[in-house]
Amino acid sequence: MTSPVTRVACHATPALAVAVLCLSTPSLGQPNRPARDSLAASVEQPTGTAEFGFGWLTLPGAEVCEGRDPDVCRKGDSGLALEAWQVFRPQAVFAVGAGIMLGLTPTDAPRSDPEGIDRDHTRSYMTVETGGRYYPYVGESFEAYLGLNAGLAVVSDTFTVRGEYPNDHAMVGRRGVTIRTEGFAIGVGGGGAYQFARSWLVGVNVRYGSWFLPQEPETNPLGDQASLAGRNSVFVVGLNVAYRVQFY
Repeated sequence: MTSPVTRVACHATPALAVAVLCLSTPSLGQPNRPARDSLAASVEQPTGTAEFGFGWLTLPGAEVCEGRDPDVCRKGDSGLALEAWQVFRPQAVFAVGAGIMLGLTPTDAPRSDPEGIDRDHTRSYMTVETGGRYYPYVGESFEAYLGLNAGLAVVSDTFTVRGEYPNDHAMVGRRGVTIRTEGFAIGVGGGGAYQFARSWLVGVNVRYGSWFLPQEPETNPLGDQASLAGRNSVFVVGLNVAYRVQFY
């Protein structure tokens, strides 16, 4: 004769099996959600991102001179630049941010030395911009965006005397003077990023823009003129590493 306990176990076994099957099988009609570690899931909530990278800055119309000969010049200035951006992303398809770019390799610019004085003339760049990004594609580990930036462009022309200079009593460094030209910067671009760890991404970006500097070159009391004026086209191609955090 079967005991009461055995009969209860026999009746309970099919129900238990059905319960286990239901728990282990995804519910029908519910889409599979991405894992929490995926890029698409990480931007479901507001996020903040810090981006750092290097870029190649090119100004096709800027004049560059080679060596000490002011007559050997050409069009097209380019050099390495450092970039840093802070980006806030309130939703998956839209982000806003601000950033800075510093030219790391000053270039030789045209010179007009006073009689009897031999000088170097170098030019360097800096921008401070804000911008917005639209993300038409966000996948499990890759995303792509289009962007618009605007802000301030600063061009620094530095004139430095070579060798000994009469009555030079500078306490530190060599005697020199810098002309800073400020203008409006605007540009468009795009880029993409690949998530290789939970909060880390590596990306690439391409931008084209214009710097609108004063039409009349800036001058100093010595009569030196800034080497750039008016509208200048700018291209930037860069690589960056980003760290992203979620705001809950």
